[in-house]
Amino acid sequence: RTNLQFILGKKENNVILITSTISGEGKTFVSCNLSVSLALLGKRVVIVGLDIRKPKLAEYFGLEQKHLKGITSFLTDDSTDLHSLLLPTQASSNLQILPSGSVPPNPAELLARPSLDTAITQLSQEFDYVILDTAPVGMVTDSLLIGRVADLSVYVCRADYTHKAEFTLINELAENNKLPNLCIA
Repeated sequence: RTNLQFILGKKENNVILITSTISGEGKTFVSCNLSVSLALLGKRVVIVGLDIRKPKLAEYFGLEQKHLKGITSFLTDDSTDLHSLLLPTQASSNLQILPSGSVPPNPAELLARPSLDTAITQLSQEFDYVILDTAPVGMVTDSLLIGRVADLSVYVCRADYTHKAEFTLINELAENNKLPNLCIA
């Protein structure tokens, strides 16, 4: 948490993207724990479920995903009230969740729309931190599309799970600036 705050620097840099190479490395776990940790500091935090192909975020907070509206509702129709999609959590009164919503037939197309920029800009002005729980970057391009709205990218690696060969992808992403301010956790 302290290192992230140092890397982010300015107060207006508050959007943190969390990704990894493959499923199961702990992206959502890290996203949730970072969000709760920041909220317990008294910071207003929103965690956004942008792994819209295989959403798990709502499940971590004890919500049933299939009945929830979420960010996909806004990406599909940006006249939707973004605030109506935010849900409180029992973890902290400073933490809200914006679940992914229903699984769309066209995830990459939705994430490429300007409505994502609109949503994240609005949230970053209203919250101290915006945490983006995204899809694995080694599987689909979704996280690379989302990278345009982030100030910092945290790449999650898991001991005895992430293969050494996958660090080649991480190095390529860093060298080609495909994700902003790439850090490994």
